[in-house]
Amino acid sequence: MEKQIMDILNAGIGIFQSGKEGLDKAKVQLEQTYNELVSKGASDNSEDSVKVRQSVDKILTDIKEFSSVAGKNYDETRSKIVENYAKISEEIKSRMPEGKIESVKAKINEVAESIKKTSAPSAKA
Repeated sequence: MEKQIMDILNAGIGIFQSGKEGLDKAKVQLEQTYNELVSKGASDNSEDSVKVRQSVDKILTDIKEFSSVAGKNYDETRSKIVENYAKISEEIKSRMPEGKIESVKAKINEVAESIKKTSAPSAKA
């Protein structure tokens, strides 16, 4: 019985090692095939290949530029919104009595809560 258990264990180890060796070989072959394809593609200077490379390069450049501009515009827009909000807030404070501001805030919160309550059932439906 003990010998059978050891034989099964050794067979399992053998299967594991064979599988591991097979995976390692497959990985090496895959890397070689990939590198060969990269080399073949890099050496292909046909008109179609050159056009594809130029198109992809232009797309990547456009994406980089767009990302840069979008980030810059976002920061500028956000800054302007914050600045304008501060100006509006100050103007409202200077034109309205203090008690009235609190009254308006309370009314706005009341309306917001009412909207949330009325839209909640339709959101579930």
